[in-house]
Amino acid sequence: MICHIEPFDHIRLRPQWYFKTLFEEKTLDSLPLEMIQYTIDHGSTKITVNLYVDSFSVEFNSSMSLEVYHDYLGDITQAEAVLVKTTNFPELWKEGVLESGLCGSVGLIRINATSEWCSLLTYSNGEKGVFSFKEGKTETRTICGSDEQKNYTKLTVKPAPTIFPNLTISPTTLQKKIDEIHKKLHKTAIQLHIKK
Repeated sequence: MICHIEPFDHIRLRPQWYFKTLFEEKTLDSLPLEMIQYTIDHGSTKITVNLYVDSFSVEFNSSMSLEVYHDYLGDITQAEAVLVKTTNFPELWKEGVLESGLCGSVGLIRINATSEWCSLLTYSNGEKGVFSFKEGKTETRTICGSDEQKNYTKLTVKPAPTIFPNLTISPTTLQKKIDEIHKKLHKTAIQLHIKK
């Protein structure tokens, strides 16, 4: 009997396929690094990574669009789509994507799918969007007007310990990798804060 498995479920069942480097290095460093890559690809020049006891966040000076469009599953914002949209799931199977995750928003989709929970705060075109996700799916969505004119986004993730047992982020090795990025991209400021 052939069973259909939803894309998010497949990622959660076979994380070694989607996070090869992570499991080889035996740290969660690649999760914030993939988020940093996404922010850089979208024009961010100021990025802050915060490490907490069992979660981490990435803040950056660009917004994620709160424009809503109609999807076959219902209305969805572009900001949500970056984290949950799996209609382009075949992109995950392209050469190199499974290993690196750095293909468009594929990295964020995988990270959200394997999180216990994830939250998103973004300011975009006079609006404020606050979202919460659980196991890769949107739980709450609040969009309201805002006087805040800055471009700002904060993504917070708690990696699921059942998927990544006994793995943590190493501040020392993560800082070294951030320094390597900074050497290549001098105009991009990346800070690492430990808030454990």
